[in-house]
Amino acid sequence: MSNSRFHPSIDICQDAGAISEVARQKIIDILNKNSQITIALSGGSTPKKLYHDLCENLPIIREKVIFLLGDERLYPVENEQTNYQMAFRELLHKLPSDHLIPVDPTAAIATSECEVEGIAGALAVAEDYEAKLHKRIPLMKWAKDGREIMTPVIDIVLLGFGSDGHTASIFPESVASKETERTVSVAFPSPSMKPKVWRVSITPHVIQNARHVLVLATGKDKSWVIKGILNDECPSGAPVSRFLRDCKGDVSFVLDREAAADIQP
Repeated sequence: MSNSRFHPSIDICQDAGAISEVARQKIIDILNKNSQITIALSGGSTPKKLYHDLCENLPIIREKVIFLLGDERLYPVENEQTNYQMAFRELLHKLPSDHLIPVDPTAAIATSECEVEGIAGALAVAEDYEAKLHKRIPLMKWAKDGREIMTPVIDIVLLGFGSDGHTASIFPESVASKETERTVSVAFPSPSMKPKVWRVSITPHVIQNARHVLVLATGKDKSWVIKGILNDECPSGAPVSRFLRDCKGDVSFVLDREAAADIQP
């Protein structure tokens, strides 16, 4: 059952520049209130300008921020289709390498484009990345069925949406969408999503336990996703990203007018 008291902040912006500025200011406001924070970066085209614009705040970012990739496509790190490469070009190249907790795709590369054969390599990468995150991010301890489980508490998780309703690489019916304990899981994209390659992703409950979730979305093809999350009544065909309703921290949507088209005034 989803949270009927879900009340995220919503900013509706005129264009990509305005989206970037609103999101950047939210991040800087959080930075100014903390001595050090972790930020999970998202991929896709929407956050590209934000990462570029954050270069205006390099001194405070260099002093206070550790980055991680919220999800990653399991190509070699130099491949232009990786989320790392986009973030590196726009922001990370200006920072020391230890400001990023990296994904090492080596174990998956040989089979990452094979939906059936590729899962074993993807799971090996996920296990390695999870161990790295647990070493560098403060952990929350909780119990399930008598077992102790550790979950990293990320300060800011940046997210976007796909037209199929996914967020991070949590695709509908994927392994990651069903994970309830691990920090990092795996997913192969929905039929309509490209590129067809295995990905690693932080899991829904990690996102739900973040202190701040900042969602950037543009385009009419995302409006049904946003409506499906904001609607208190769970609609038939609800997006997989509806789990955002159960976030414990602050949730902010920064949208363009097309993405916000189906929001009730």
